[in-house]
Amino acid sequence: MEKKSVFETSKREKRKEQTKNRAVVALFMAPFFLNFTLFFLVPVFMGLILSFFQYNPYDSAKTAFVGFDNFVKLFTNPLIRSTFWHGMKTTLLFDVVAVPLMLLIPLGLAYLVYLEPPGYKIFRAVIYLPTVVSISIVGIIFGAMFDGASTGLINAWLGTEIKWMDGTLRWVVIMLASIWWQTGTNFVILLAALKNVPKHLYEACEIDGGGRWHAFLYVTLPNIRGSLELCTFNTLIGYLSLYGQPTVLNSYLNQGEIASPMMFIQQWLNDFSKANLTGLVTASAIVFAIVVIFFTAIEKIVTKDRKGGKDVYERRFNLFS
Repeated sequence: MEKKSVFETSKREKRKEQTKNRAVVALFMAPFFLNFTLFFLVPVFMGLILSFFQYNPYDSAKTAFVGFDNFVKLFTNPLIRSTFWHGMKTTLLFDVVAVPLMLLIPLGLAYLVYLEPPGYKIFRAVIYLPTVVSISIVGIIFGAMFDGASTGLINAWLGTEIKWMDGTLRWVVIMLASIWWQTGTNFVILLAALKNVPKHLYEACEIDGGGRWHAFLYVTLPNIRGSLELCTFNTLIGYLSLYGQPTVLNSYLNQGEIASPMMFIQQWLNDFSKANLTGLVTASAIVFAIVVIFFTAIEKIVTKDRKGGKDVYERRFNLFS
């Protein structure tokens, strides 16, 4: 009986300890769940409901259920096609170029710093430094550099008056600003991944007759694949939601231009004259979210790890050993 009593006491103390641990975890997680519920779940749920209504936040008495009419207008209304879908097309074209660059450039810089050349710590700090700058400051810097007047820094150097903020050149400037501003984030992730690649794999590569290129291709890349996928996912999501760069780099000649779906949603929601189209705008936000989910799903399928029976190093090295 005494042994049983001791056992039951121990069991009660264990349950009490587990309850206490769960309470502590719940306490620390509560702010996140509150923030997630109030600023994500509730807006998504409200937007989904409003997308089926004709709704004006300034005159809610005239709210009327219209079913899928708002979604139909996204594909049939000429104004929507020339704004929302044009912005979608432009953003996708931008992503086709920008996403690979935002992987290759940080990877190349990370690999160079990983080799620890003289002064690599300074280079590491300089590469990451732009990420702490706000998008407004980025706009001021690149706006001054690529001003279309002769007083712009680039035009002053070249002795020209090129309108950098118009047409295709504007997207070149946006891409340069994005690369300068955001390279540091992927750079840090990839540099950490490179430092975690086991050294004995490089030694095995050298013993088997592989050079530096073979080591990079068959040892480095397979072992940093997870970090590359993370960078791809974050970059793809970020550039599909492109908003800050084209907004802060607008010139006086294209202030009203809608360059991305996010700009369409923000501008139309903030336009008092389009308040009666709130349901249509929320429908466009839902369609945009579906497009983003679609492309991220493709990215996940393409980068899915197809595991075999052999070790990563062994599978790669039988190609040339």
